[in-house]
Amino acid sequence: MKEMIEQRYLFLGVGGMGMAPLASWMSQAGYLISGYDASLQESVRRHLQASGVHLYDLLLAEELDGFDQIVYSSALRNEHPLIRAARARGLNCIRRGEMLARIARGKKLIAVAGSHGKTTTTGMIAYAMRRLSMDVNYILGGLFTDPLLPPAQLSNSPWLIAEIDESDGTIEQIDPELTLILNLDWDHADHYREPAQLEATFRDLVARTRETVFLPVGLKIDVPDTAKLVFYDSHGEGDFNQANARAANALLGYFNADVPDHVLSGAPGLARRRGLLLDTADLTIIEDYAHHPTEIAALIQTLKQRASVRRLVVVFQPHRYTRTLHFKKGFAETLAAADVCFLLPVYGAHEAVVEGGTIQDLVEAFSGQERPVVLDAGLPGVRRILSFVAAEPTLLAFIGAGDIEDFSAAVVSLFLHPEGRVAGACRHFLERRLSKETLVKENEPLANKTTMRIGGPARLYAEPASFADLRQLLKAAKLFDLKYFCLGRGSNLLVPDEGFDGLVIRFSAPVWRSMRDLGEGRIWVGAGCRLKELCGQAAKSGLSGFEFLEGIPGAVGGALCMNAGAMGSWMFDVVERVQFIDATGVYQDWPKESFNFGYRKVEEISRGIALGAILRSREPEEEKSIRCRIDSYASVRKESQPRGSSAGCIFKNPEGSYAGKLIDEHGLKGLRVGAAEVSAVHGNFIVNQGGATARDVIELVRQIRARVHAASGYELEPEVLLVGREWSDVLNPEADV
Repeated sequence: MKEMIEQRYLFLGVGGMGMAPLASWMSQAGYLISGYDASLQESVRRHLQASGVHLYDLLLAEELDGFDQIVYSSALRNEHPLIRAARARGLNCIRRGEMLARIARGKKLIAVAGSHGKTTTTGMIAYAMRRLSMDVNYILGGLFTDPLLPPAQLSNSPWLIAEIDESDGTIEQIDPELTLILNLDWDHADHYREPAQLEATFRDLVARTRETVFLPVGLKIDVPDTAKLVFYDSHGEGDFNQANARAANALLGYFNADVPDHVLSGAPGLARRRGLLLDTADLTIIEDYAHHPTEIAALIQTLKQRASVRRLVVVFQPHRYTRTLHFKKGFAETLAAADVCFLLPVYGAHEAVVEGGTIQDLVEAFSGQERPVVLDAGLPGVRRILSFVAAEPTLLAFIGAGDIEDFSAAVVSLFLHPEGRVAGACRHFLERRLSKETLVKENEPLANKTTMRIGGPARLYAEPASFADLRQLLKAAKLFDLKYFCLGRGSNLLVPDEGFDGLVIRFSAPVWRSMRDLGEGRIWVGAGCRLKELCGQAAKSGLSGFEFLEGIPGAVGGALCMNAGAMGSWMFDVVERVQFIDATGVYQDWPKESFNFGYRKVEEISRGIALGAILRSREPEEEKSIRCRIDSYASVRKESQPRGSSAGCIFKNPEGSYAGKLIDEHGLKGLRVGAAEVSAVHGNFIVNQGGATARDVIELVRQIRARVHAASGYELEPEVLLVGREWSDVLNPEADV
């Protein structure tokens, strides 16, 4: 055990409902625990940090060398780049269940197992033992609805209560002291191809249990040693929660024969288990994690009683294609008990599409009855549900184990912020999903956030404090059909006078402006790091090759998107790898060779979001000589570029010439529209002389292009980005700007 504690552990997928409590308990117990999760929820982050888990915002493969052991969620496949990188480095990689089994070997384990209700029952037992002042360790598989109750607790007791998950087979490594089995239904068809395999797994668990196994009356498990079996009554009036309570009481009776009847009264629920999202006179909205026909049947029976005279409307999202394939008939039969049923597309988790397991296959299973409507998973689907439930009093239930919780939250947010207030609804949706360090505003002015000091407001504006917060912002933008635009220092762009009708994301938080020395002339820089700061830090570290960046008035993210250049050098001259979110929303970490980069554009990054990059110095050099080169470049810039408010070079250099030279040759320096003026210092700069509008700049761009083309035949193309619009739409003299 001492050797285990001295090792350094990294939890990949630490935000998972099984991973976070285990990481929290181990950290409390003195283990050196770090964690990384690209989709970390804020509620989970708070518990992890409170227990001392070190969290990475963005984890590079190079940083895996600092760990001895990798613990990964079963939701991550072996093809995950960080798991592949860890194995390539010879690191031991184990699943969450295997780590739990190792921890449990030093304890008297109380294993809570079964197909349904494990998390709720484990939570009930943990809550009751706390209330009875019984000293015990516990590790849940979810979060209490009470944010003050931790999902894991360390104590000096030899007893450990833990939910044991059968889904990935790691249950086979568990050797409990006591086992509480709740029920047994064939599930997880991706792992157990037939019911007999699951039954054998539970039979072996009973055989490995050293002392007592608690079984519900009526559940038959064929085991040689029946002396260890104790049966409890889980039947009677009521639903799964009452059955779970009877199971919890049976286990508690082992430790205390006089358990008060009221010990579970006031027990908090578990997140996503019949959670109440909204309750008005005409509309009640709940969500539940049920994802198996047996669970859904019991839930709908309870909901129909609760709905009373109101109609019961269910929105169901199937979880995994294999489960949909095997249980689609059962889903159809149970969901038909609702008054109205809608479906969301299958949440595939890690699975590829399976023939016979698609959402259309489930729709067709509703034979002989009205088939459900499949909803769009975004704003159109949200609006359709709200329109439907407005017709009459309704109990609306969102059921499923995928990302349906986001869809249900969007429905609530838009209900509270009626049509026309999508930005307000989006902001409401984000309130509990973002860290307190992330800033979110509506109608935020953008002019003062650009180097040109021009432009109207952003409909919604955010400064994410972490990668996880960024992911939440992008998820919200997709759900509420908001365009998004990423802002660094605000150079090389022009914001229209009407602003941006969407979400502006600015990378100004410390995490995006950080730099990490990776050794051997390599540094990692965040997308929000100013190029001038990067240049200075490189010089201080004796790394040459970055001097050309000194005078470019931008940040790393923008420089990566457009392969920024100066003094004969380009950003991709010093790039080794880039971390970015691609056009489909997937995180990528690509080497330089994988990109199509050229003059003023890197196709793959410009369609996505740059997060940061690993840069490599050409060669080490004395700081003094690097500084001399920086000063020389700075002098050239001061002499050749204006100091007024501008966006940088306004036009790309056409093939065979230079934009500034053409503008100068044709006498356009000093040309002015309103307060926008062609610089007298450098013809390829338009300067805001005070009070210029985007309309002024666009008209000036039109005139410059027309006169240069008429005199020389060259067609100048704008280099500056027109935020939210296309230059091709406004350059026509007849266009409305």
